[in-house]
Amino acid sequence: MKTMKQYLYLAAAIMAMASCSNNDYVGGDSAVNQDGSGAIAFGFDMQNVTRGGDKVGADAATALQNQFIVYGAKHAEAEAADASHDVAVFQNYKVEYSANTAGTKASNTHNWDYVGLTPYASTVVSPVATSQTVKYWDYSAANGYTFYGIASKADLVGEKVTITKTTTGTTIYDKGYSIVVKTGADLSNLFVADRKHVAKADYNKPVTLTFRNIGSRVRVGFYETIPGYKVKIDKFYVDGDATAAVTTFGAMDVANATNFAAALQNIKTNPSTSNTLAVSYYNGTDGPVNQMKLSSSTAEYDYSLVLGTGVVAATELATSSATPTWDKEGGAYTMVFPFEANDNPMLVKVDYTLTAEDGGGETIAVKGANVVVPAQYVKWKGNFAYTYLFKISDNTNGTTDGTTQGLYPITFDAVTVDVADDKSQETITTFEDYSITTYANGSKVTTNQEYKAGETIYVVKTNNASAGAVVAPTAIGEAASNAQVYTATTTGDPISEATIKAKLTGSPNGITLTATTSGEAASLVQNVPAADASNFDFGANGAVKFTPSPAAAATYVYVFTRTAYVAPTYTAVGAATWTAGTYYFKTDNDVYYPAAGISEANFDTYKASLYTKTANGTAGEYDIKVITVNP
Repeated sequence: MKTMKQYLYLAAAIMAMASCSNNDYVGGDSAVNQDGSGAIAFGFDMQNVTRGGDKVGADAATALQNQFIVYGAKHAEAEAADASHDVAVFQNYKVEYSANTAGTKASNTHNWDYVGLTPYASTVVSPVATSQTVKYWDYSAANGYTFYGIASKADLVGEKVTITKTTTGTTIYDKGYSIVVKTGADLSNLFVADRKHVAKADYNKPVTLTFRNIGSRVRVGFYETIPGYKVKIDKFYVDGDATAAVTTFGAMDVANATNFAAALQNIKTNPSTSNTLAVSYYNGTDGPVNQMKLSSSTAEYDYSLVLGTGVVAATELATSSATPTWDKEGGAYTMVFPFEANDNPMLVKVDYTLTAEDGGGETIAVKGANVVVPAQYVKWKGNFAYTYLFKISDNTNGTTDGTTQGLYPITFDAVTVDVADDKSQETITTFEDYSITTYANGSKVTTNQEYKAGETIYVVKTNNASAGAVVAPTAIGEAASNAQVYTATTTGDPISEATIKAKLTGSPNGITLTATTSGEAASLVQNVPAADASNFDFGANGAVKFTPSPAAAATYVYVFTRTAYVAPTYTAVGAATWTAGTYYFKTDNDVYYPAAGISEANFDTYKASLYTKTANGTAGEYDIKVITVNP
């Protein structure tokens, strides 16, 4: 999988400027720079590069369309939420890139300059700058400077994007921007820099601004692992009358036979008027400190996610997670608005057809297979790329006759990948009436074709019929309402959701299940770590956590017991006399099956091998997820 890295690094550097006068230093306690300079300039700090995929220099300038806007304030006293202790230095200054101009001005050390340009016309605290002049570090500002940056050149010129600087709030992290985005704006060109505080001790050092794209990127892919069958997606379903979040699959009654489609509330990319987004910053408890945090103060919403046509157009699905069938050619992403405040799960409802590969032409039409991707995994963040990868395997909750639920073998997995800060977040969700989502922080499913040995894996179960409500197990164990994690090996049937269910309900199919213990033991947790150092909160005991051994590839099985299986009991006939009824034979694997043709006439001949059923037992209901790990 290609890792999305959208970090564009720029720096405010100290310009070398020869001087013999103390007037070069602003403030009564100025420190002398090594090169005798004091001008603030913008550029790229080479020492701050640690990742090969980051865009720097001319590449960063190209991504930013050779321009960004900077707002900067200095602090004589400790920075506060209101503006009383802030003195604006850069009030929406425009900074432009021009190759091979570094060193031509005191304000230009790395081909970026701001002197003589016109400030961006937006609402800031009075007085609003009317021109742009060279700025110098003020050493009397004992509590440092704070810099903010934003870039959207083409859309700002065309007034498709307008920005307003926020100078007050309940905390210092609320001082961001209000961004109005109109129809036709290109989210791929809209960047916001991290909030950057520079302490007085660092006035002689470059100030690095990290720009992140405001948009989220979304794509879906499908692959199948059904032995002996090819799979063709026929259609997806949405709610054609949706004016609010969709919470039931029954409401998804409009077919889309062209595109991938799902029920999910999201911000319209082409609103009738405009969408207003509020940019603030994480404080370090709910996300990485000083990184941008986006919410919608006013917005128009869609209630269906419609992506590319590739999944439906394919004559048959791919058979590998490494090269799935994508909704867009080459796995291209669709740009969408971030929506961190989303509380609605993604509902996917699909029809597909199985075609036997034995040349006989047999087909099986599966209708209305559905799954819930938990809301925690569809809280889209700016500068993240999300991939939802669906696997069709051997269990499903669809129907082949319009009434009877289930077809074995067939299941779906939904894999979510979002990438930021060189980290990834991936989940796998089974398509059953009770969806099961697995996740390992930093895992690369499209590389490992599931999880990597030694990674901690988290498992969450949701109820499709209850709008994706998280179902918490009572405890770890094999009793009803409990969850358990097993290692699975086999000398017979292949390991899959269907064969595990058969094993749990009395089939001697060569599969061995051993509950994880010691370092691999499962436990119940509430919070699951996200890729950006925040947490997914699944409520009290909402997730099961376990850590596979790092030693080797292995297969694990998560089992939630809704109703425990109780095997029927049988008693040997022994010396009993003939009684009309059903008798049973037993195989070497302890499987009992009806003995046909037993009568009073031949009863004595066979009775040494016959059994009678003394209790019927119960079928048992289980929700199962097979999890594979690789070294």
